[in-house]
Amino acid sequence: MLKQWTAFAVGVGTFLAAHAIEVARWTAWFGGTYAPWFLNSGRAILFTTGCLFVAGLMVGGLVTSSWPRHARKLAAGAFVAMAVVMVVSPAGGGTIFPLVLVFGAVFILVSSVMGVLAGYAVRRVLGVGR
Repeated sequence: MLKQWTAFAVGVGTFLAAHAIEVARWTAWFGGTYAPWFLNSGRAILFTTGCLFVAGLMVGGLVTSSWPRHARKLAAGAFVAMAVVMVVSPAGGGTIFPLVLVFGAVFILVSSVMGVLAGYAVRRVLGVGR
């Protein structure tokens, strides 16, 4: 049962860690003019999607079969974390929160799938776990 939730938990943890780093270093690293949020800066988008790609690479490297299921779980975990952070933040997504959810979901899904797929491909090419 615990194995079923691993990719989801990795997605939650990765997004929350990336967001915490963005909040802590918002002005210095991301040149943030607006409130700290990964869609408010191009650098923050690259940082968050890069973190999710690396997390996906690790998850994909551990997957022996059905990589799409693990990619979906990783993305779902990150999406849930994104939605929770957006709801509890002071700005709350504002009046455009549906667009924020959609665009955030696209970035999360693409980076998660690409990371898991790359990790799975590396595992297959190296012949690990056969």
